Amino acid sequence: MTARTTIRVRYPEVDRMGFAHHTAFFVWFEVGRTEWLRERGLAYRDIEERLGVRLPLVAAQVRYRRPARYDDLIVVETRFRRLSPVRFRFSYVVRQAESGARLAEGETDHAAVDRRGRPRRIPRELEEVLGPW
Repeated sequence: MTARTTIRVRYPEVDRMGFAHHTAFFVWFEVGRTEWLRERGLAYRDIEERLGVRLPLVAAQVRYRRPARYDDLIVVETRFRRLSPVRFRFSYVVRQAESGARLAEGETDHAAVDRRGRPRRIPRELEEVLGPW
């Protein structure tokens, strides 16, 4: 299942040349991941507060294909990939909304940890949201 999130490239996200700064893509990945979970009925706040789980980033990568420019509408396509009972991966494709041109693709790996930062299994309720995908 893919979540598609539309974002407009904002002025603070671009460099002097008018291209989106490389770090903006990681922010957009987070927006896509947050919306992927929300679309399935589980907000990050619920995961942290109610389930007592944190999902720190343990690895991230991106490959840039074409620049995003100031005021472009982009679409972040987000997909879930399971790795283990305590780790999982999201993959992303960033496209220019009008043309569909692929601007970048990337992945982020996350671990489930408790409030003290110790690794733990993904809670059942979160597993049910993540599991089918």
